[in-house]
Amino acid sequence: MTLRLIPVWIFHLLLVPLPLHAQTSPEAFLGHQVGADYELVDYHQIRAYFERLDEESSKVSVLTIGESTLGEPMIMAVITSEENMANLDRYREITRRLSDPRGLSPEEARQLSQTGKPILLIQTGLHATEIAHSQHSVEFIYRLATGDTPFDAEAVLDDVIVLLIPVANPDGQLMVTDWYRSNLGTIYEGGPLPWLYHHYAGHDNNRDGIANNLAETRAISSVIWHDWFPQLYCDHHQSGPGSRIFIPPFINPADPNIHPLVLSGIDLVGSNMVYDLQKDGLKGVLHGSTYASAWWKGTLTTNAMVHNTTAVFTETASSKIATPIYVDPNEIPEFLSHRSLEFPDPWPGGWWHLRDAVEYIVRASMSLVETTARHKEDLLYNFYKMGRDAVETRHPGDPFAFVVPSLQTDYPTTLRMMEILQFGGAEIHQAREAFVADGINFPAGSFVIFVAQPYRPYVVNMLGERDYPAGVPQRLEDNASHALPLQMGVAFSQIDEPFEASLEKLSSIPYPSVMAAPSTPYIVLDARENASYAVAFALLEQGADVYRSTQGIEGDGFQVPAGSFIVSNTSRVQDAVPELLEEWHAGAQGLADMDAVAAVALRMPRIGLYQSFTPNGNMDEGWTRFVFDDFGIPFTTLHNEDVRGNLNGRYDVIVFADENPAVIKTGLPEPGTPRFPSERGAFPPELQGGIGEAGIEALRDFVADGGILVALDNAGPLFTREFNLPVSNTLEGLPESEFFVPTSLLNIRVDNQSPVGYGMPAEAAALFFRSVAYTTWLPPSGDWDRQVVASYPEDDVLLRGWTLGEEQLARRAAVVDAGYRDGRIILIGFRAQHRGQTHGTYKFLFNALLYPETDE
Repeated sequence: MTLRLIPVWIFHLLLVPLPLHAQTSPEAFLGHQVGADYELVDYHQIRAYFERLDEESSKVSVLTIGESTLGEPMIMAVITSEENMANLDRYREITRRLSDPRGLSPEEARQLSQTGKPILLIQTGLHATEIAHSQHSVEFIYRLATGDTPFDAEAVLDDVIVLLIPVANPDGQLMVTDWYRSNLGTIYEGGPLPWLYHHYAGHDNNRDGIANNLAETRAISSVIWHDWFPQLYCDHHQSGPGSRIFIPPFINPADPNIHPLVLSGIDLVGSNMVYDLQKDGLKGVLHGSTYASAWWKGTLTTNAMVHNTTAVFTETASSKIATPIYVDPNEIPEFLSHRSLEFPDPWPGGWWHLRDAVEYIVRASMSLVETTARHKEDLLYNFYKMGRDAVETRHPGDPFAFVVPSLQTDYPTTLRMMEILQFGGAEIHQAREAFVADGINFPAGSFVIFVAQPYRPYVVNMLGERDYPAGVPQRLEDNASHALPLQMGVAFSQIDEPFEASLEKLSSIPYPSVMAAPSTPYIVLDARENASYAVAFALLEQGADVYRSTQGIEGDGFQVPAGSFIVSNTSRVQDAVPELLEEWHAGAQGLADMDAVAAVALRMPRIGLYQSFTPNGNMDEGWTRFVFDDFGIPFTTLHNEDVRGNLNGRYDVIVFADENPAVIKTGLPEPGTPRFPSERGAFPPELQGGIGEAGIEALRDFVADGGILVALDNAGPLFTREFNLPVSNTLEGLPESEFFVPTSLLNIRVDNQSPVGYGMPAEAAALFFRSVAYTTWLPPSGDWDRQVVASYPEDDVLLRGWTLGEEQLARRAAVVDAGYRDGRIILIGFRAQHRGQTHGTYKFLFNALLYPETDE
């Protein structure tokens, strides 16, 4: 037998550990390069590819974090070293422990920071038409897991735990990819969807960070401040032509409640991204200009800032989905055509491809990973330090606590608000006994929210007096103020001085046991509770006899206002009511007879909700659907042809959500309207246009025959003009130099004896969002009558936020109830149901749906 020597190189090769499986590249899996012209990777492919890498790589683990609104599993990948992967629970516990400094000394925190691993969360795919970032996730995870990176991936992944949510809006991503593919090769290729790319919210799905109404928002919020506690968070977006990518720092004003370390961290992260992209020759990087300030807290990104997380977003230039575009140098905005400190290397123009955007976003994500590793210990220790400062330092102007008394006119909504706050990370106590604070007597069961807690900035933002800084008005991205109790109609008190009380820290919000359903002949539901409307709708749908009182009711031990519901307590109702009261936590009172009660019978209204075909849909219409679904209110969606048809006998109420009046009528806005494509040919012919003259005429017949037309916010002026109402928009034509109100909360006075005002308090907060205000006058004929249901006061219109030209609103109508022949037009001139947040004014809309018929 002849012995042969084994070459040394083969011997060395045998000693190298091999992976169990070769890691499949995106190109091999998809059959094309990520970002290739005219090619998209849809969510199902992304999910399948992530699961493939989970099987093939010890550095990738794919988790399910929730379910989308339409039932798609939401996934998140964890990318880190194999050793870290085996100890994830330990590192998550370290970050959780550092998030709450109480009982943890600086020395102990320093030790944990040295042994822990910082967590970076990167989120993509929230705005579905901004398709490049979801595409980038496929290439980014592959390159990170295989070491094809601008840094030593082995070392960096041993120092960092990367969380990657590849698509934060799976439903919308599938809608966009399906629409694009179906229109390839047509004149509609790369155009917008004619409907919302989120079932309810569309583009507003990143405006849900306050209430966490949407399934997707709740899933991501759970990751941020319940399960993983990341120190860094980035949400990738895209924008229109201009810079190739925007990267923070942001612009002023800065929220004074955000810890300085968050603001400095944003500058650090952003500056590193700018440098890294520039280093790789990627031109057109803009920073510190144009985009939103760190003031508004409606997004998950900005909300993370008040949870001591350094949070940023990017905005990369878009193509027409996957269709390349050519940008002529003359089309580049003037301020982006030359060098400046905010724009050091202008992009010269030319072709822009989806692949270009993918490369920019991948490089930005790589920079985030490297920055996290470079500052690993500081990020963890500063996470602790920010929480410690929140707990131990009394900030100037801070109250000691906020108290939400247990005695409320709408207790179920109060509990819902407390759930929102607790889910948002606020620490809440409940009083076991009555107590006194700042000279105010509070009953047992009242909720106490101390300001000195780790997420102090969040608490102060949601509950404190936070007005937008005075000065030259800036067009905010969104809210100038939040004030959740004012939006939801919940009474609360700011307590400045320390006090003593017997308190219990709550792990969950305790809903009281619902009392047994009354056995009296009638059941009364209080109109001041939003939950009563949900119960009333459910009972009407089941065929119960339901009435509305036109005056207050005094019964055995209770008193309720006009508009309260009276239900005949039949055997069917007795079977249904206990479950409904339990579901809605509604109160119910027993009533022996109705002889002395002024009331009218209700019937189940047949509700139509208009939905236009506009670029990427009408968000206010989507939120109206959300509120209807949330409260179990059945409705039918109406499109243009439905409105142009015969409405009489088919519907009792037709609702138009806030929308440009010209869009409702013609499908196109008035010339010069900002942020709205003007191309009539954006959609196939069957999806073009509005309700037209035929629709207006059908609505006239509908109202004259007894129908109720409800117009929310800017939809109202269409009907004041077309129906020749004795009502006009006071603010029409006013320039911003004379009137400017960023999204703010304003005082209104309410006539709660009128049917549209039933159940409302005499004073309330209206959310004004590019809204209208009405002037009314005596009708010239007997065809019309009009009643002002709510109006702005003569002085002190502003509750929270910022106003310029407040006097333009003084004594103007906010809600008008106009009667024409046998029907009514109800004009609600502000966002009564805004994003499922303004529970305090829902009743204006609910009352319009359940308007009591009279014998007149």
